[in-house]
Amino acid sequence: MLRDLIKEGGLYTIANLLTKGVSLLLIPFYSDYFTQAEYGILAMLGIAGAFSAAFFSFQIYQGVGRFITEKGLTRRQQQEIGSSGFWFNFLSYMVFILLAFVFKDQVINLLSEDEKIQDTTYYWCLFAVALNGVFNALSVQLKFLRKTKAFTLTSFLHAILNIGFILLFALGFNYRIDSVYMATIVVTPALILFQVYYLRKYLIFYIGKLEVKKLLRFSVPLIPAAIAYLALGFTDRIFIKEMSGSLAEVGIYDMAFKFSAIISLIIVSFQSALAPLIYEKHQDEGTQVNLGRILRLFVGVGTLGGLCLAFFSYETLFVFTQPEYYEASVLMPIFYLSVLITGLGMFSPGLHLKNKTKYIPIIVIITAVINVGLNFWLIPIYSLMGAAIATFISTLINNLALFVIAQKLYPIPFTKAKMSSVLFVFGIVYVVGSYFTSFIELDYIYQFAIKSGIILFYAWFLVRVNFISFDQIKDRLIRKKK
Repeated sequence: MLRDLIKEGGLYTIANLLTKGVSLLLIPFYSDYFTQAEYGILAMLGIAGAFSAAFFSFQIYQGVGRFITEKGLTRRQQQEIGSSGFWFNFLSYMVFILLAFVFKDQVINLLSEDEKIQDTTYYWCLFAVALNGVFNALSVQLKFLRKTKAFTLTSFLHAILNIGFILLFALGFNYRIDSVYMATIVVTPALILFQVYYLRKYLIFYIGKLEVKKLLRFSVPLIPAAIAYLALGFTDRIFIKEMSGSLAEVGIYDMAFKFSAIISLIIVSFQSALAPLIYEKHQDEGTQVNLGRILRLFVGVGTLGGLCLAFFSYETLFVFTQPEYYEASVLMPIFYLSVLITGLGMFSPGLHLKNKTKYIPIIVIITAVINVGLNFWLIPIYSLMGAAIATFISTLINNLALFVIAQKLYPIPFTKAKMSSVLFVFGIVYVVGSYFTSFIELDYIYQFAIKSGIILFYAWFLVRVNFISFDQIKDRLIRKKK
């Protein structure tokens, strides 16, 4: 299982590095080309688009992923499940576009602040959201059918072609923020046809009543969970906009958040590889023990990588952005930590495996309410830092609650005492290394030496307590290969 995870997770990581990683190269262009207000508009439209996709997709693609790989299914049954999910998803986005046209003025007034969103920008955004929704639904089928190469290729082309056309429309025609959505509308239809070609053996003109009911029974409970997850992720920006009355503040905050994608893309990559493996092998002997080893590896490597990124947040902004964004450096360590905690989700499969998805929205909605309360309390006191702290606390509560409940349904074994000691040491060195320069003035060479020393100490500590053993990992991979 570990070998399959590293093989497929590696391919997904390469795909994400080539897609989202390359997309990060647009950050210097965004920070230089767009005004802070324009960047704030992009953030607000991104939030609106994400909420719309969470609802109008009916999360049915999650049901497709859950059931299309079940053991014993015939090709015809896979076709019926995949096709029913795809065409239902397609029709639901048509309804989304219709409703968005009807309520255009209300939505624009809700999202605008000191700078009004133009009608043309709104229209471009609508069609981009719908096309990306269809593209993502097909990507899920590719992923869960373990067509890793096809998923990697289409994801890469989607990103790189979008980047090329954004630059063309922005620099060549000066279409400003419309360029972002116009690029999607040009690129995505061709890639959807490409995906359909790869899935031609699994897609037919079919929407089955029984299949749709089965998918929706699994997926509908996840709609409020998905919306609540978005609330956890975006409430901070909404509160910042309303309390500061400035989209520029939203732009600074969102710029800091953007860099958490560095960790997120790796986590999502291995999550993309791990979920199909769990669904396929969860009843096999030894799967839970293997997941325990993978959990320990995730914590060890993830926390070490988090230290490296968090300690050099200012340097990252210095290289990739403009001076007006440098103040975001104090926020980035909190975002990195929040993303690491979110990664626990891949080790909480019990609720999905036991079809107990109805409990997920209860937990997520409760933590979303906590998130709203924390933002309302902390933003007036600590401004952008208060919003970041509110998101971190809510993310921690949510993922720990899901992990604890999932452990009761499908326990993943690990040594609690050792895990606790590692996380305790990590927490101390993380806070010290990320923020000691805020209280102590030192020449940069000394700052760099101290941060590097802390990272080396933590790596030594992980090996010393036998939390990570690269020799054991190597031996297992070689033995599996043989």
